[in-house]
Amino acid sequence: MCTNHSHSEHGTPRPALTSLVLAAGLAAAFATVTAPTAQAADNGVRMTFVKNHEHPDHSTLTVRVNGETIASYRAGSGIGASTEGRDSCRTDKGWLPNGTYRIEGHERHRDRTIKGFAIALSDKKCSDGTLRSDLFIHSEMTADGDQGSTEPTKWDGDQDYRSLGCIKLHPDHIKALFTKLDDRGWPTTLEVSG
Repeated sequence: MCTNHSHSEHGTPRPALTSLVLAAGLAAAFATVTAPTAQAADNGVRMTFVKNHEHPDHSTLTVRVNGETIASYRAGSGIGASTEGRDSCRTDKGWLPNGTYRIEGHERHRDRTIKGFAIALSDKKCSDGTLRSDLFIHSEMTADGDQGSTEPTKWDGDQDYRSLGCIKLHPDHIKALFTKLDDRGWPTTLEVSG
């Protein structure tokens, strides 16, 4: 777990919406026949997080478009270089397990425990089966993306790259990341390795 994170709620569709939902379902069924393959429709944008075993708070988040690196940022995950900080099965301490994560959404004005710019990631089981959940790429800022006066809304320096498992970026870097992805297209997954 990185922090508490609530998923969206699904209600029962109203009668007026039911016909729209059915029409959309039929349109999707017909579109599937002529739609390009997922490979052809891919926007070519890839995001990776590579762990630095010697200095976890000097790991790297990289964005590539069709194999070309367009951005690379210093990033951290976990509580630091201690054994438990590099243990991907240690909830609220260790860095993220290796593998593929779905990007489940992004927002600029998140106002929960994690505030401001945030990218939600899917849950992941580590090697011993422990579920790591409530995972994000984020920074330390207020809900409007500014710097606050107290933790965890104020970026104080190198120690702020440490996390409870989430990937953390400097505030300027996460804003630059959002700008690049808005411009080039958002990836659907994050690859974690190292």
